[in-house]
Amino acid sequence: MFGVFLTGVAALAVLGGAIEPSASAATSPAAATEGQQEFRAARVEIVGFAEAAVLAALRLRLPRLPIERHGGPTPEQSPYVYLAIERTAADAGRLRAITSDGHAYERSFSIEIGQEVRVAASTAASLLFAIEEGVVAPDRKDVAIPEPISGPPIVEPITEPPIVEPTTEPIAKPPIAAPIVAPAPAPTRPWELAAVLHGAALLGLGPPSFAGAFAAAGGGLGLELRSPRGAAAALELRGLGRSDGGLGLGRLRIGLAGGYTLRRGRFELPMLLGLAIEPWWTTRSGGSAAVFSGQAEVSRRPLLAGYLRLSPALRIAVKRGPLVGLRIGPRFELGGAFVVDDGAQVVGLRDIGGT
Repeated sequence: MFGVFLTGVAALAVLGGAIEPSASAATSPAAATEGQQEFRAARVEIVGFAEAAVLAALRLRLPRLPIERHGGPTPEQSPYVYLAIERTAADAGRLRAITSDGHAYERSFSIEIGQEVRVAASTAASLLFAIEEGVVAPDRKDVAIPEPISGPPIVEPITEPPIVEPTTEPIAKPPIAAPIVAPAPAPTRPWELAAVLHGAALLGLGPPSFAGAFAAAGGGLGLELRSPRGAAAALELRGLGRSDGGLGLGRLRIGLAGGYTLRRGRFELPMLLGLAIEPWWTTRSGGSAAVFSGQAEVSRRPLLAGYLRLSPALRIAVKRGPLVGLRIGPRFELGGAFVVDDGAQVVGLRDIGGT
C-alpha cells in the first residue's frame, strides 16, 4: 500500500526485573552469533604477582570456568585457553591468551599501586569474555601453548631436624600477616522484560508515490526481552489510520523483531530487524468501503512488511518492586510493505466515489 516508509515515534519502556530464562526462551533471542565460543578450562601462568591471590580473584570473576595453574595435565575438553599474566614494571603488566586452536591475543595494562590483584584479575577476565564473545580479533594464529616457565616442583629430601638445646631466652613470635581479601566480582546484568508504549507518524517515501508524504498516524504497544549479553527480541502490535474526505484507511501491524542492544552507562541503543504481517481495511462514512481493481471488486490481502528500527534512549533507574527502570527516547524506523498478487505489488488507493 505504501512503498518504503519511515516512522518516527516517542517511546516509553517500563523495564521489568530479573527473570530466569525458560525452556522456550532458549530458542528465541539468545542464539549465539558466529565466532562465539565457551571455554571449558583455563590454565594460568602468573609472573610478578601474588599467584594464589590472583587465581582466587579470577575464580570469583569466572565461577563457571575451571581455572588451574599452568603445568598440569592438558584439559580433556575443548576449547580451552592458556593465560599468562606478567608484571613488566612496577606500574605495568602484560596479558597473553592462547586458545587451544592456536589463536593468540596480547594486551598491556596499567597497574594501580595497592590494587595489583584486582586490576590483573579484572583485566584478564574481561579479555577472556571478549574472546568468547568473538568481539576481538586474534593478534596471531597458529601459536602453540608454551611450556611452563617454572619446571616441576622440587621435592626436598627428608632430613632429621637438628637437636636444639633448651634455652631460657623467650622465643619471638612471628609476625601475623594480614589476610589477602579478593574483591567481590562485578555484578552481572540480569535478563530484562520491558513493556513498550509508543505513538507513531508514518511518512511515505516513494517511488511509487500515491499521495503526500504523510500517510497515517497512530500508536502501539509491545514487549521486549533482553539478555545479559545484549541480545534482544521484540513482539509488538501497532495500529495506524487516516481519514480524507469521508474515506478512511486503517492498518494493524503484528511484528516480531530481533537484534542487539548497545549499552553505555545510562544510554541505550536497541537495534532491531523485524518482519510483520499487516491487515488493512477501508471505510466510508462509518461503514465498510469496497476495493476495486478495474471493474472487479478485490479482497484486501494483508501486507507483508520488513523494517529496521533504532531506538536511542535514556535509562532512568527506578527501584519499586519488580520495576527496575524507565527508558525514554525516540524511535526511528525504516521499512517497506507489499501484497502478494502475481508477485510482490505495492498497493495504491484512489477514491472513485466522487467525494
